[in-house]
Amino acid sequence: MNFETSKQFDKIVFKIQDQSVKIRLKKIIEKVALARSLEEISNLTPIVGHPNYYRIKFGDYRVGISLEENTVWFLFFGKRDEGTYKKFP
Repeated sequence: MNFETSKQFDKIVFKIQDQSVKIRLKKIIEKVALARSLEEISNLTPIVGHPNYYRIKFGDYRVGISLEENTVWFLFFGKRDEGTYKKFP
C-alpha cells in the first residue's frame, strides 16, 4: 500500500525523544507499506462513527490513520492518556 504522512503527524514524530518509540513507529509504517490490504495490519481497529479512519495500538501509544483509495494517511500519533481520542479524528 502507498502511504503519506500529514504535517501534524510529522511534527508530532519530530518531537519524540524516546528512540525505542521511534523505532517501533518506523516498523509499523514499514508493515503498512508492505501490506496489500488492511487485514494484514496487526492491532488495527476501525474508529466507530468515522468510516475510513482507523487506529493502530502499540503499548500506550496510538497511531491514527485514514484510508483514501489505495493510500494510507498517517494523521496522528500520541499516548492514549494524552487525550488521543479527543484529537483524532
